[in-house]
Amino acid sequence: MRAARVLLAIVGLVVLVVVSASDQPTAHAAAGCRIYVAAGDHYPSGHELNDDSKRFPERLLADRIKAPGWCLFNIAKNETTSASYITGGQRSQAWNDRPDFATITLGEENSTVINLVTSCFDKIKDHDFTGGNVCAATILGNSTLWTNLTNNYTTILSDYRLMMSGRPQLVVAVTGYPNPYPKELDATAAIPQLCVPLIDTIPTCTVRWAQLPPALVTIDQVFLKLNATIKNAMAPFVAGPNGYRFVYVDTYTKMRDHCMKMEVSFKTTVEHPEESGAVHQHDSPVAINVGCSDPWYVAGSDGTAIPTYLDPAAIGVLVNKSQTTKGMGVHPNEAGHKCIADLVWEADTVHPGTTPLKWLLGYGEAANSNICQ
Repeated sequence: MRAARVLLAIVGLVVLVVVSASDQPTAHAAAGCRIYVAAGDHYPSGHELNDDSKRFPERLLADRIKAPGWCLFNIAKNETTSASYITGGQRSQAWNDRPDFATITLGEENSTVINLVTSCFDKIKDHDFTGGNVCAATILGNSTLWTNLTNNYTTILSDYRLMMSGRPQLVVAVTGYPNPYPKELDATAAIPQLCVPLIDTIPTCTVRWAQLPPALVTIDQVFLKLNATIKNAMAPFVAGPNGYRFVYVDTYTKMRDHCMKMEVSFKTTVEHPEESGAVHQHDSPVAINVGCSDPWYVAGSDGTAIPTYLDPAAIGVLVNKSQTTKGMGVHPNEAGHKCIADLVWEADTVHPGTTPLKWLLGYGEAANSNICQ
């Protein structure tokens, strides 16, 4: 009987364990675990996912790391900024958990970067494209927020460098951010399809929608700036002692072709006095998708702001107008999280030489670039 209890205890030590921040005492009891700490914001916390097992840290553990003997502490929380990570508890939790592997996702929730996925997003959904452009340009030109992000990352990564002195196998992966918005060229190609069916309001429709591609360019520049700032903040650590154990994960490139949907349809009613008051209905025969056909983002609520920009009609009087914009969303869905997990697994170090992250964790499988398909 005693032998059986000992056997059960040994089995209990090597099981793969997944715990949340509230389960810390249980996790620490699992002596012998190699520790994976997932820290950060709404990305690792899986905002808008209905199943925590589909979050990228959990997918990474279940699909890629696989081997028994690992414990995951997903300590990420929605709305975490790079500053609140330091002061709000995650910093101390990461120290206490003594990780052998860590992923960090921070920056998009910082003020005012968060406007990219809040106020700027709302303007684009309501077809206020110039407003969306101004919103993004304001973020891009705010040098203070980029300096603060750099300084916070310096503090955070300094912590992990200190951890490495006591945990010689520790590997730290910092993930960048994908751009969930449509591409400029896709939007440009969709404009004629959107506006031509409206007949009497083609000119006003075209003038407004011609403002979308420039807004998308500015928004994309902000995401590029965000990722470049994070990567540049890592540069001193990558070049320093144990630099090969700091890995940047590019989530932008592979996810760019799986942006949000943006399916737009119009309904218009035009009265024609020159035709003895005849009334014409000019609606979109189908919704036109300005975004991606295979989105990796959870669709949010529909946009239904009245398209007042369609006035005036070229001929006649526009008496009724409405629009519906479906599919827009900024939080990764299950497919998006799976891609991020795979990107972390296949990420390469840049110093010294190129080494897949998975090799640093002790997995000798061949590198695989055929991911996120």
